Amino acid sequence: MKQPLKNEQQRFLASEARWLPISVILLLTFLAYSGTLWFHFVYDDRGQILANAQVHYWRFVPHYFGEGVWNFAYPNILGNYYRPVFLLFLLINYRIFGPYPAGWHLVSVSAQVAVTFLVYRLARRIVGDRKTALIAALIFGLTPVHIESVAWISGVTDPLLALFLLPSFLCYLNGRQSGARRRLWLASSLVLYSLAMLAKETALIFPMLIFAFEWLWQNEVETASRWKATLARVRASLLPAVPFVLLTVAYLVGRWNVLKGLGHTMMPLALSTIIFTWPRLLCFYLMHLVWPFGLSVFYDVPYVERPGLDSFYLPLAGLIAVGVLVWLWARGLQRISPSAKRTVAFACVWLLLPFVPLLDLSVLPIGEFAHDRYLYLPSIGFSILVAMAIRQLKGGPRQLLGLPVFQAAVVVGLALVLGVGTAVQDRYWANDLSLYSRGVERTPKNNLARTNLGNAMGEQGHYPQAINLYHEVLARDPHFWLAVYNIGYTYYRMGKLHDAERYLKQAIAINGVDSDEYFYLGLTWLKLGRLKEAAEAVRHAIELRPDGFAYHFAMGLILKLEHNPQGALREFKKELKNFPGETGAQQQIEAIRAEQESSSAK
Repeated sequence: MKQPLKNEQQRFLASEARWLPISVILLLTFLAYSGTLWFHFVYDDRGQILANAQVHYWRFVPHYFGEGVWNFAYPNILGNYYRPVFLLFLLINYRIFGPYPAGWHLVSVSAQVAVTFLVYRLARRIVGDRKTALIAALIFGLTPVHIESVAWISGVTDPLLALFLLPSFLCYLNGRQSGARRRLWLASSLVLYSLAMLAKETALIFPMLIFAFEWLWQNEVETASRWKATLARVRASLLPAVPFVLLTVAYLVGRWNVLKGLGHTMMPLALSTIIFTWPRLLCFYLMHLVWPFGLSVFYDVPYVERPGLDSFYLPLAGLIAVGVLVWLWARGLQRISPSAKRTVAFACVWLLLPFVPLLDLSVLPIGEFAHDRYLYLPSIGFSILVAMAIRQLKGGPRQLLGLPVFQAAVVVGLALVLGVGTAVQDRYWANDLSLYSRGVERTPKNNLARTNLGNAMGEQGHYPQAINLYHEVLARDPHFWLAVYNIGYTYYRMGKLHDAERYLKQAIAINGVDSDEYFYLGLTWLKLGRLKEAAEAVRHAIELRPDGFAYHFAMGLILKLEHNPQGALREFKKELKNFPGETGAQQQIEAIRAEQESSSAK
């Protein structure tokens, strides 16, 4: 009886030894980001989560598949974001946690931990070395470059995408090696890929990933003609990607029908400007992968209209130099391990492919094409490359943590630097005031950062400081709509109604498609006693956005003051239908009915 017990103990110890390192890495990842659990809703969170009734109630789920992400706020503006799974994610979280951010942040941190584990599984499959995979997971889990995707709740789109895309690829790999279950693995991969596309459109790179993998891992075809050998290799690499390509086409058809196109121009740019901007932008991303410090939600990466030495040629030369160095390194690895070169090549593909959808800078808002969240998927390939490089360091015969001493020292040092860097830098995401103060500090000339800081100041009641920030923006750009609108809104909150009227009308003249500018102009006129004009403005706001919060309520108040109780009652009922449990509308309905009953009794 002792021998079976001894074997059971050995199996337990072997299992513990196998799972302990990755468990420690996942715990370190959680600890590095644990400070975010006390953060507030920031940036787009309040607009996209708190003020968005469509992610509060299950009845809106069908809308997710027939509208863009921001359709609830801008129904008359063609958008570029079709993400039903992301909206469903917001709904589930809201039903569980409501308007309290701690639970939301716990889910975001947990998503980062889960993706870190998947990176470990992916690295182990393609590298074939458990220790390299552990180092890659450690780098990915702790790097500060993911702060934006974890600390900002609405930035969870990239971790959410990865939670579907990585398992899809792993299922695909299982299907390549399985016999009886091959179809099951393929079906699982296709389902997960569908969910990934519906979480974020960056998933469209997946068929290219499959082609690249098949191309790199294809055996050479023996034939007298090199052309025929290449053609056979292309055919063999394309064939496994066909089901995913067909699924992609189906998604694109659906996306076209919903968004009225695959993408819409947000910033008209000449093709030459887009191309000339690429080298500087890619260098920016490479630098943030290598040195993820001094981070911010805003960056001043200008468009390059004409190629110059600093703006185009030097960044291009730098990218070419990095490419050559990686190629030479891969060739050197090939002498050690024949599979190392193709592993490096595939990691480079994983690093570069996610940038392809971002290269059309015209579909991104002005100045909004450089963000750390765009590095989430590329950092997987980068982490694998760095891990492979560390494993090539000479360390002598002595071992520490299962690695040569020098390698272990590098890994521990890297973990400390990255982990502390994440824990320190993520504090800027604690609230809007700290986030936008950091943005203004890092990018003093960024109008959006300064305007948003003004908004944060105004929300805390610091109206004079907010007004000063808006005027600083308008001194640089008198037609910067967001500053014009917010200065009008701030004057409305201050009770300076004539100033509010002037700036809100100016905002409408610049950009008359936002419903809130009409809504607050209507409220301004309501307070000034100009009921007819107030009614016209609020009606226009309702036309632009029928389910806007308090829109029907305001219309009801105006009609009530105009002695139209039936019209007011209809509006209050519409408000209550859009926002069940809205006590103000319910009280107004009860008051009107009480007055009607009193009049009938008389």
